[in-house]
Amino acid sequence: MPRVFFALWPDAGWCEALLDAAQPLLAGAAGSPLAQFDLHVTLCFLGVLEEPMVERLRERVVSIESAAFELLFDTFEYWPRARILAATCSSAPAAANELASTLRSMALELGLQPDLKPWRAHMTLLRAASVQASLLAERAPALRLTLPARGFYLAQSHELGADSAETAQRRRYTVLGCWPLRASQP
Repeated sequence: MPRVFFALWPDAGWCEALLDAAQPLLAGAAGSPLAQFDLHVTLCFLGVLEEPMVERLRERVVSIESAAFELLFDTFEYWPRARILAATCSSAPAAANELASTLRSMALELGLQPDLKPWRAHMTLLRAASVQASLLAERAPALRLTLPARGFYLAQSHELGADSAETAQRRRYTVLGCWPLRASQP
């Protein structure tokens, strides 16, 4: 069943720059890579939801007033427990943390059970990954990419089945809605 989440969605040029920077790591790691058009930063994972609840989320999220911000992606990490290779941020600005917290609180108020782990800005590049520690130490390229967050999205996953050449070309996610973040004050 489709799973629903709030996310930041970078543009194609930004994703291409990230994948270019990650190439030395991706070339030496095993796993299922995310397609460029599926790269995103999850803000709040909600799980499987019926359409009436998705509509309630759309109605409630309109009232969120959060400031735009930027995330600096500055390192690559392998998380063995989750089996992912990700681009990560050493720190996130207060506005990013506040947006993730606001979305989680809204979900709880609606009776949902969002992921309650502390939010950490990351972008998964490889799922079901197997990465040797030495690969990260030897091939981890320098990373310094700033992602401007000017809006956030509600999205859902699709069940694609086993990875194949065909499924790698199909979108794994569908955007269900988008809301702007207010411009930062000078």
